[in-house]
Amino acid sequence: MQKNKWILQDIDKEYLHTLQQELNLPEVVLKVLLARGVKSSCEIKDFIFPKKEELFNPYLLGDMYKAVTRIKQAIENKEKILIYADRDVDGITSLAVLYNTIFTLGGDVVWYIPSDEGYGLSCSVLDKYKTENVKLIITVDCGISAVAEIDYANSLGMEVVVTDHHEPPQDGLPKACCVVDPKVVTCNYPFKELAGCGVSFKVSQALMQTYGKYFDKEIAILAVKNERIYLIVLVNDVIVKEKELLNKTDLTKFSKIVTNSKKYVEDTENKDIEIIEIEEDKDIKQVAYDILKRYRNKCFDDDGRMLEFFENNIDLVALGTVADIVPLTNENRILVKSGLSILNDNYSKRLGLGYIFEEYLKNSPVSAKAISWKIAPILNAAGRMGKASVAANLILADDNYNANNFFVELKKLNNDRKELQNENIKQFNALLKQQCDTENDNILVVSAKNLMHGVTGIVASQMVKLYGKPVILFIEDLQKGEATGACRSIDGFDIVGALDKTKDLLIKFGGHNQAAGLTIENSKIDEFRKRIKKIAKDYISTEMVAKKINVDCELKITEVNKRTYNDLTLLEPFGASNSVPIFMLRNVGFEEISVIGQTQEHLKLKVCKDGMSIPAVFWGAAKYIDDFGYKQKYDILFNMDFNRDAVQLIIMDVKIV
Repeated sequence: MQKNKWILQDIDKEYLHTLQQELNLPEVVLKVLLARGVKSSCEIKDFIFPKKEELFNPYLLGDMYKAVTRIKQAIENKEKILIYADRDVDGITSLAVLYNTIFTLGGDVVWYIPSDEGYGLSCSVLDKYKTENVKLIITVDCGISAVAEIDYANSLGMEVVVTDHHEPPQDGLPKACCVVDPKVVTCNYPFKELAGCGVSFKVSQALMQTYGKYFDKEIAILAVKNERIYLIVLVNDVIVKEKELLNKTDLTKFSKIVTNSKKYVEDTENKDIEIIEIEEDKDIKQVAYDILKRYRNKCFDDDGRMLEFFENNIDLVALGTVADIVPLTNENRILVKSGLSILNDNYSKRLGLGYIFEEYLKNSPVSAKAISWKIAPILNAAGRMGKASVAANLILADDNYNANNFFVELKKLNNDRKELQNENIKQFNALLKQQCDTENDNILVVSAKNLMHGVTGIVASQMVKLYGKPVILFIEDLQKGEATGACRSIDGFDIVGALDKTKDLLIKFGGHNQAAGLTIENSKIDEFRKRIKKIAKDYISTEMVAKKINVDCELKITEVNKRTYNDLTLLEPFGASNSVPIFMLRNVGFEEISVIGQTQEHLKLKVCKDGMSIPAVFWGAAKYIDDFGYKQKYDILFNMDFNRDAVQLIIMDVKIV
């Protein structure tokens, strides 16, 4: 067995008791949150009970105003608009949100998802849509690295609005009409980890707001207390001015308003003035911000048009956000929790998704786990097999006949994907043993010839889990003389930053710090392998490769029960940066150990202590069966699961006591 490092956080028991008294939340939930750095009562309440009213203003994203006014101009002038999307679930949901919004507003809009062209914009596709008189291109979940392609679009007289969430190139942004990406260095958006569909949702939301009655109008928030007045001025809900006013002479009208006894005051110029009583002991600036918060909540609750937009799109945002494995914290947690609620209320409103949920979930709840394990792989199968348009058409389908046809085609593509995945795993594993030194190489680079594309990223992810090192897999096309690669990394090693140091060898690349794609000439792969291995040797330490497991808290065996399992649902949805809690049990025994699974790779057993026994599974651990003795004692790490009306442990790691 591997010797992994277990990291168990110390928890202040006195502070834990104080929080329990104040918040009346289960102890195990508070322990997990404290271990993960969510410590103040305010942070805990926001985490457990996220509110859609707390979503950030889309106009805080850089270039947002410029982007939506350009899109609105195209809609009103009946210019032909092309939405150009990535081919994974994030890209497809990004496309669906923006397409439906523009179409609803009367825009002349079409969409395209690449198949054989690879990731991102393609000049040949731009040529095609130039002949179809497209004036404006909007990228979703791609475009930030398409410097040359956007230069080419500009030369054709086409304007490009980039909406993306990937890391921008280090040597400058593409010369697009505007770039909406929270990861752009100059963007001051409060949350950097939106998925592509989250950015698309924000663009769509801001576009809808351009048709509202307060668009581009100044809104004044005033707090008046004794001789002090604090002023906040908003335009499109963005603060453009704030200061304390010490002289009332210029505010006679407002002085009369705040002394009026009526809650709402008639005014000839503005009927939307509300008086709010304030707490005497609060600072005047804080009072102004409290009023601002109430104003924003009221706007959200009172605007039926925007509420309808939210409810019509947030389910797709939840789907794409979970599928793209971005952190399910902060704003993403609000988006996903809201979207899952709507999906569970009525997922059949999406006719195509309804077929998938009925077939693969069989009336069980739509959870983040269900999306990650069952729904996303099926939708991604279309893109992996070069037919992402099937999944997009399935989501966009507005009649049962088409929805069913696309679903049938998608199921076949998913079966083809499984066969391709098994073949590629076999081929890449054999080549890895020939091309890599798994003991001494800090990064594993493997190149195969003429395999089918589509599942390289999945295979790379599996290899990262097996070897604990970054992996880059290439498939060489001998006719084109080019290879397409998929990269997956480990915590602490920025794979996009590493690729940037070899960009003179690459045709193109892009992605996140943990997952990226690239294209290279076949003849340059050996030089690339040599240089990327040197970079990895310089930047990846022994500690980074050694597996560390963060333990949320220790439990007694009496605490492993249905009540604790149900308490943990308060922490859902689980996903990246909010993983399923890992617990520790000390000094337990194992009984009834048996090998299970079609490939006989897994163990089924019972964990026993103090006269209690709990069923458990230990995935991939059959090779360790001879290490487990019935009289031996162990410390274990585990997730808690529920199977057939009983708690079951999913063992993560074991240490002999």
